[in-house]
Amino acid sequence: MRPFSPVPKWFRRNEMDSNCCTSRASTSCIAPLLIGLMGIWLLLAVLAGIVHAKITLDGSLGPKGPLGGPDYVIGADLGQVRGSNLFHSFGEFNVLTGESATFTGPNAIENILGRVTGGSQSFIDGLLRSEISGANLFLLNPSGVLFGPNATLEVSGSFYVSTADYLRLADGGIFSADLSQESVLTVAPPEAFGYLGENPASISVEGSRLEVPEGKGLSLVGGEVRMVGGKLLAPGGRIDVASVASAGEVVPNPPGQVPDLKEDGFERLGRIDLSQKALVATSGSGGGTVLIRGGAW
Repeated sequence: MRPFSPVPKWFRRNEMDSNCCTSRASTSCIAPLLIGLMGIWLLLAVLAGIVHAKITLDGSLGPKGPLGGPDYVIGADLGQVRGSNLFHSFGEFNVLTGESATFTGPNAIENILGRVTGGSQSFIDGLLRSEISGANLFLLNPSGVLFGPNATLEVSGSFYVSTADYLRLADGGIFSADLSQESVLTVAPPEAFGYLGENPASISVEGSRLEVPEGKGLSLVGGEVRMVGGKLLAPGGRIDVASVASAGEVVPNPPGQVPDLKEDGFERLGRIDLSQKALVATSGSGGGTVLIRGGAW
């Protein structure tokens, strides 16, 4: 196993209030300091678990067990094909610094749909790649997704990441991230991200550069969506960012269709937080579209 720093440099930020920046400690500084230390201890525990659990198959759609890294190859034989859809089911899905996860399969595949069912957040600080020309990549983890500063994309289609409980297909088929719920895998294209309860898990972008090819789409659909620095880029294409805080469905239209981002049935939308010069851009030939949906906080 590669050496792994328990606290990445990109987490070592000063979270103390500016009033605490004095030569003497004050009572008002104690609470923020304790909160910061607790955050570091929690992070250490999370990262310790990630080191031992990288990418595993849950056995629901094919083989079961861990994949060999650090350059993971995820072939069509590890999932199931329905027409132009390739379905994968993971117990854990983490790509650490310097690692890569490459999806392969027949050229007829248009959509790669991966769900994470093990109940742990996905930590991605390496390369997500698809070698299937033109295929869109979907990553679904209802326990949350965190992109680190070294996370990058190498796909020729669009990229969608969500913390939804299920992905609904255009003909009513369901790809559920809960193995206790029945999934109906069909040939129809993905249509909506579905949430079943309150307080969906978050998506965090911590200094990452996530970019799709010209004219393609990039979508982040989750509970709270946070960007601390980093860039979301879709030259001449489309970027969708949606935050929800109750049950319902989010329907993002593909690039090239009338720009829309529907949130059906939600009682509450969630928080979107962009800080430290986070950039969301579709500049390119002909320009593009950025759609953001969130609630008032």
